[in-house]
Amino acid sequence: MEQVRMALIGFGGMGSKYAAMIRNGQIDGMVLAGVCCRNAPGQKVLREEYPGVAIYRDVEDTLAHAAEFDAALIVTPHTSHVEIARQMVAAGKHILLDKPAGVYARQVRELTEQAEKAGVSFGMMFNNRANPAFGKARELLQSGAIGTPVRAVWVCNTWFRTPAYHKSAPWRSSWNGECGGLLINQSQHYLDLWLWLLGMPDKVYTDLSFGRYVPITVDDAVDMQLLYDNGLHGTFISSTGEAPGVNRLEIWGDKGRLCVEDTARVFLDENEVSTTRFAAENTQVYGDLPHHCRGIPVEPNPEMYQTILRNFCDHLRKGTPMIADGTDGLRAVELTNGAYVSAWLERKVQLPVEDGVFEELLHKKMEEEQSGFLH
Repeated sequence: MEQVRMALIGFGGMGSKYAAMIRNGQIDGMVLAGVCCRNAPGQKVLREEYPGVAIYRDVEDTLAHAAEFDAALIVTPHTSHVEIARQMVAAGKHILLDKPAGVYARQVRELTEQAEKAGVSFGMMFNNRANPAFGKARELLQSGAIGTPVRAVWVCNTWFRTPAYHKSAPWRSSWNGECGGLLINQSQHYLDLWLWLLGMPDKVYTDLSFGRYVPITVDDAVDMQLLYDNGLHGTFISSTGEAPGVNRLEIWGDKGRLCVEDTARVFLDENEVSTTRFAAENTQVYGDLPHHCRGIPVEPNPEMYQTILRNFCDHLRKGTPMIADGTDGLRAVELTNGAYVSAWLERKVQLPVEDGVFEELLHKKMEEEQSGFLH
């Protein structure tokens, strides 16, 4: 296709930003064909600031005008992502979903299968993959710069939220409204990056805190152990109740250590020889393995969202591989489902968990929340 006619589903905080990017010509080859916005104030803004762009009252109205667009960018509350996406796929439209792809791995898996069968593209707005610091980290890992990874630790508690945030919308920070807290919301981007850099763990053990910092029923702190059959041991720590926060990823291999700090700086600490070789050759009781640390220069990318939109557009127009597709969205949801199940059952679980186990436990949490059992 010569140009991609994009329909935007949702005109809230992020939706309005995406609309402006496309309208302002920041995405070569893409035009904003229409916007699905249910509220009157938003429709007023669209009429005044987006002349020539169709306004759709709801999803049904959008589908009634399916001939006007080629793809849909879905930026609604994540509990509605799969339902809307399936309707778009059934109409033969390509889809780009904001994170997370959905709540239940089973539903996201069915969506990926439906999209493949329909011959339409399914992309994910995992914009942090366009961060050069993580791109460089992935390049170094794949090149064997630190050898075989044996341990990874990511501490990210830069999500400090006060009660004002949790009360800002009735659906926020609840099982019935959001189907979770820190894991399903803030942590999705970094869980995706973990999988992008290190792959899917074989088992997970998770300790979650529910309402530890503010009176909410869902998770606001996580300590996750990601266990790989190849020997890699990972730890992911995050919270929404600690400040000042830190964002630091460290990965150790037999040849050295890789560090990404504050999502912007990359350091490579290289051993002169591998730990295996040094252990075999060293004869000193407290032998010290020499190593040298250096910063790896990376240029910031202030247009990470635009990068994903351009990539999706180029994928549809030229066949360029997608930076993040529906399978990546599924993997992040599978890991999240498994992490919740591990926390609720208080034990290590194999990934992916059986779909019915997560769904049953989540529905129980919803019922308890509605009955007031959870405070």
